[in-house]
Amino acid sequence: MFSPRITTFAGALTLLLMPGALAQSGGTLRIAYSAVKQLDPFKPASDDEINVSSQIFDTLVYTDQKVQVKPLLATSWSAPDSTTWVFNLRHGVKFQDGNAVFAKGKGREVVAADVVYSINRFIKTSTLFTLGDIASVRAVNPYTVEIKTGKPNPLLVSDPNRLSRVAIVPHEGVEKLGEAGFAKSPVGSGPFTLRPYTPNGTITLDRNPSYWLPTKLGQVQFIYLPDPTVATLAVQGGRVDVVSYLLNVDSANQLAQQPTVKLIEGPGSYRGLGFNVRTAPFDDFAVRDAISKAMDIDGAYKSVLGTNAIRAYGQVPPWVPFGYDPSLKNLWSYDPKAAAAELTKAGYAKNAAGLWAKDGKPLSFDLKTIAGSQVRVLTILVTQLKDFGIDARILQQDVAVWASDLGKGNNTGLFFDYSFAATTGLYALFGGDNIGSSNTHMYKNAEVDALFAKALVNPNATQRAAQWKQAQRLIMKDKVAIPLYFEKGYAVVGKNVQDFYPAFANLKLVSPSNNVTISK
Repeated sequence: MFSPRITTFAGALTLLLMPGALAQSGGTLRIAYSAVKQLDPFKPASDDEINVSSQIFDTLVYTDQKVQVKPLLATSWSAPDSTTWVFNLRHGVKFQDGNAVFAKGKGREVVAADVVYSINRFIKTSTLFTLGDIASVRAVNPYTVEIKTGKPNPLLVSDPNRLSRVAIVPHEGVEKLGEAGFAKSPVGSGPFTLRPYTPNGTITLDRNPSYWLPTKLGQVQFIYLPDPTVATLAVQGGRVDVVSYLLNVDSANQLAQQPTVKLIEGPGSYRGLGFNVRTAPFDDFAVRDAISKAMDIDGAYKSVLGTNAIRAYGQVPPWVPFGYDPSLKNLWSYDPKAAAAELTKAGYAKNAAGLWAKDGKPLSFDLKTIAGSQVRVLTILVTQLKDFGIDARILQQDVAVWASDLGKGNNTGLFFDYSFAATTGLYALFGGDNIGSSNTHMYKNAEVDALFAKALVNPNATQRAAQWKQAQRLIMKDKVAIPLYFEKGYAVVGKNVQDFYPAFANLKLVSPSNNVTISK
């Protein structure tokens, strides 16, 4: 699964791929969202932005219901050697027209030069995701693209956070509208076109009549509902049709009994706390380790989530088997006495207020988080820290503000961490190369980075697993993060919604694997 793959999908979908051939009106699908500031697919700050832009753009490949990579704009691909990938493109796919980029009836065909442009732009501008070491990208002919990597890149296609994230954009869109304009009014080749919208309002997308796959939905609306509890009530009451990811996973058992909705289980999420190791006092290992020992994590998450989560001892979840390592359990313990001893040794003592302090400065900080069931878990953990003598407070933020603060290291010390629960998530969160983007811990360890460098190019899955696990153990020994739990992932949809499946990378409402409909 994780080796360079040679894949051929010649013509199997020919009858389905006649542009607009079987399109039929299927009504309007309404999806709740909480944070959309912009829609440039290479600069997302939230899953909501990805969910919307996924309807506007196509990618070369996509991830299906079984988390398997499948062809989309690429009909086939091959890896003739360890540093070369060749992609054959679908003929006749056109960019959307009737917009500021392409006049009505003037949407041109998507060709290899667009893939080259998009990959190069992704490498230059992507704020969260990486393709790894790309040496060159070129158009062999109008329908063939060759990617050369500086080193072997066995995860380029199979990792949902690599090539699957590269939306194919027309160069005219960025050139005519500028970066900011394109982020507000994006144009792609996807199944839906975007109407003008205002932030925190309803975002409406209309069916693209010339899309290369039959599209059954007539329209998609994203409804602004920033409170996850309100969003869940809205889908139960029929105000919206989909909550794409149940943030309040603690309500899953209750929702499963509701007659108006159904739960669809998909990939789950890593839930943990992260430290900005460049911010005092969290640059001190003793402080990080003491905080981890002062919290009863098992008691906290089980009381809130029950069977909808399992304890995490590292960042790599069970659905990424080559890095999942339950032996990391021996690195973690609930031991307040040991925590107190460690702080004492590091020069801390209880002050008159009962808080651990050093040089007159108490251990006092905000724990930044976003809405979701983890807030209840974090409330329990913060209470435990207060009882121990650490003045921790929960600061709940808007998703975009939280993501911006983490990325910039803006007054972050201890925070609710990114999920990145996919194939290369460990590298995204802790690789030194990713400081300033997805590595919000500002953590750089030469030994860890050397292991990542080997694992990311190693075609041998067994060896790669050993390298990945070794890197993860070093990171966890450094207490750069405190893993809490892996939660089950659910989408909540109305009973009248058919063929919807939760997103792992991009949200697909129309693909060779599914075509969402909604009955009246």
